Amino acid sequence: MQWRWFEKLENYTISGAKLTEREKALLSGTADQSFVFDFNTDDKYKEVDVWVEKYKSGKLVGELNRMSTEVKNKGMMVFSTAKTNEESNQVRFSISIHSDEATSTAWSPETMKGDNFSNVSGSNPLDNISIKDKNIVLVSIGYPSSKEGTRTLSTDFYEDIDSHMNELKNYDVVYLLRCTFK
Repeated sequence: MQWRWFEKLENYTISGAKLTEREKALLSGTADQSFVFDFNTDDKYKEVDVWVEKYKSGKLVGELNRMSTEVKNKGMMVFSTAKTNEESNQVRFSISIHSDEATSTAWSPETMKGDNFSNVSGSNPLDNISIKDKNIVLVSIGYPSSKEGTRTLSTDFYEDIDSHMNELKNYDVVYLLRCTFK
């Protein structure tokens, strides 16, 4: 009985997808950056909320792409960015969720201010993140202040965001992809 309980607990997870070379090539042809996650649930979880939070110098200033969609047992989430207009520093943020043969997508344009168009990005390094946790951080894309250089957020940030919010102060702008399963 204990083994079945443990096995079931492990199935409520989201983790970075293992992509084939072909899948990587397809994504690289359509996006500047892409992050793919697989999730596993059961009938208890009926939907997922996904959104991008925008921080300036460590302070939350808005949300992009908030969407909620039904999920059933397992699926895939793709987050990507693509430059749409070099001259105006316009970037498109896209989120797609595929589950039970249905796909939901949200996207929004974002204009980057200033000359610093280079970024540092990372995805949650934890394997099999429990979806029982609320407001999971999956991806970070930061535009560092010129004095900080190019440093990614720490692993500790993804494990306990509330205790490590001060890391966001090292960036002019940070975007965090977050999700909650319900």
